Amino acid sequence: MRLPVDTVESVSFPNFMLAHSGLNGAARRLLARATDLPEWVLDSPDTMVPSDHQLRLWEQLEHELDDPDVALRIGATNTLGHFGVHDYLFSTAPTLADGLARSEEFADLITTNVGFAVLGDSEDEANADIRLLNGLGRGRQLATQFALAAVVTRARNATGRDVRPIRLRFRQPAPRRHDGFVEMFGTRRVDFWAPTDQITFRAADLALPLRTADPALAAILRRAVPALPPPLRLEVSWSGQVHQALTVLLRDGRVTIDRAAHYMAMSRRSLQRRLADEGTTWTRELDRARAAVVEQRLHLGPGETQAALARRIGYSDAGALRRARQRWSARA
Repeated sequence: MRLPVDTVESVSFPNFMLAHSGLNGAARRLLARATDLPEWVLDSPDTMVPSDHQLRLWEQLEHELDDPDVALRIGATNTLGHFGVHDYLFSTAPTLADGLARSEEFADLITTNVGFAVLGDSEDEANADIRLLNGLGRGRQLATQFALAAVVTRARNATGRDVRPIRLRFRQPAPRRHDGFVEMFGTRRVDFWAPTDQITFRAADLALPLRTADPALAAILRRAVPALPPPLRLEVSWSGQVHQALTVLLRDGRVTIDRAAHYMAMSRRSLQRRLADEGTTWTRELDRARAAVVEQRLHLGPGETQAALARRIGYSDAGALRRARQRWSARA
């Protein structure tokens, strides 16, 4: 079952999973294709993709590596900086509890599929339920394992302490062995077939100060978040995917149909045929992508000229770019 398109996650997740899988580049590309994740999207770090890409990728990784603990292992590599602003909102908080609260508050920067909130149930401990709004089967189980392992790893790195949860609860069936869970979380109190996916922290651990706390930077980030442009979303239509791929390719210079087809792992003829099926053409989509790139770069950076921008997107000079912009305006 495919998930609703409006349940999305940052492409940083599949990028992180593939980068820390231990597989070589060719194998990673094959796995991305097997989950219908266009390779060009991996080069567009601000793009949000439907959540089922991550869930299916977990299943593919487990099968490819024959490693039932793959999600725990990859979660244990979670260090600061992989998930952009969201990471720094956590790391600049004064305490672990505050950092986790900010992670929940700003979760939609990286996912709309996962909810995570810590609730103080007593003076000594606090429970946190993790909720995947969409997802079934093994992919969901592995994504949940990764999320909890990544949270604990982040807590240890940020506090400099060996934070060990009191207990873990998982909705999934009990595996044949759960040594990997004990090793990852540092507790033997790991329950399966539970009614919810849950981690229980010691209240004393939640009060630990973060080594990376920075009140001034935290204030700047909080003010900056509302002004961030909305992230791109992987479009369902084929022409939409071509458009997004072209806006990535145009950052590096002139784009030909053969280069675009190779980048999207298909033949030139297949690319043209799919565009025709949607009532558009290569020339029209290239023109549309150029217009989008120019719009994004309306205010040129220091030392950048109209002529340089024109050459970057495949025009001979600034005059050709000016005429193209007039054509785009007339068509708008």
